[in-house]
Amino acid sequence: MERVLILGGGTAGLVAARYLKEEADHLNIDVDITMVTASERHYMPPLFMEVALGSAEEHETWAPIKNAERIYGFKVDIDKATNIDLENRQVTTETGKIYEYDYLVLGLGVKYAWDKYEGLASHGYHNYTLEGAVKLRNALSTFKGGKIVIYTPEGPHRCGIYPYEMSLNLRMYFEHRGIEDVEITVVHPDKEPAIGLGPDLVRFFKREMEQAKVKFIENDGHEGITENRIITKNAEVEYDLLITVPPIKIPDVMTFMADEKDPRWAKVEGPDFKHPDHNEVYIVSEASMPPLGLLTAGVPLHNAAIVTATSILNKIHGGYPVAEYAPTMCVGHGYNTGFIGNCEYEWKGNKYKRECYLLFKSPLVRMTKDSFYRGWLDSLRL
Repeated sequence: MERVLILGGGTAGLVAARYLKEEADHLNIDVDITMVTASERHYMPPLFMEVALGSAEEHETWAPIKNAERIYGFKVDIDKATNIDLENRQVTTETGKIYEYDYLVLGLGVKYAWDKYEGLASHGYHNYTLEGAVKLRNALSTFKGGKIVIYTPEGPHRCGIYPYEMSLNLRMYFEHRGIEDVEITVVHPDKEPAIGLGPDLVRFFKREMEQAKVKFIENDGHEGITENRIITKNAEVEYDLLITVPPIKIPDVMTFMADEKDPRWAKVEGPDFKHPDHNEVYIVSEASMPPLGLLTAGVPLHNAAIVTATSILNKIHGGYPVAEYAPTMCVGHGYNTGFIGNCEYEWKGNKYKRECYLLFKSPLVRMTKDSFYRGWLDSLRL
């Protein structure tokens, strides 16, 4: 029996485990699939923004990952990986348990590097954790007017369209509360909003932000943060309320796998997300997306997990077709509307090249996006 060990119970880990289990059963092959995850909760992080804006409650953002055992049939252990021994194909956990594997899938996400820039951890609010979202909700609920700055010190960051979505949702939030005296500014290292998604989506966000009276300032390099001011190389921006976007880096337990060129990310090879020196190890997290030219968001991780799962099945059951990295649909909020975009990918030797375009714009998209998140979590609730 082949043993597949999956570290991490987020999007990548859940998709990989589900696909492997379903296809192994379909093919009638014996595969032992174990997921090890530090959290009892499978979170849907995009809903943290809804918590911050008061349109979702905390309990709506997660479901018990242990339920996946009964629903999908693979094993789930709640434990934290503390050491990964690639040479001996072993993983040690916080409780002292040792897991051996034939194939290893690393879906451990990223670590937030709040301490990378002085003042980032001690000033402002964020909604990149559930606890942070609750604090931001409380701050927004008492905000009566003034200057709000959404500040991103560096990219890529988790969910590339977040600063723009949040700025537009904030405008709607204050309009619904009847508060007009709010100046909203996005300070971001990109030259234009959502530039990584191509000209169609840049145009969409520029128009939406102009309509919502949201300012955009390019951050040409972080200089500092004070109690009421963001300082970059090209601008000083005052704020009354600051919302921050954290830098990201490889999780601590994976730092020995860091890429020498950019230690924020993992060493990884495409097109199937393998470790360059260990063909039985797959790295499917935001820490492995940038080196391959992919975006740091849930949908790219979903696709990467499918490629990984089919690659493992190909090795276990010869002839199983390895999936190509499929086009990814990007769904987002605008100002009183929403959009659906599509990104097509092609493997070009050492990276994925993408071309993105706008498909559809409608207020219905907002409801569609939120319904998808909630439905995803409902599938894990018994």
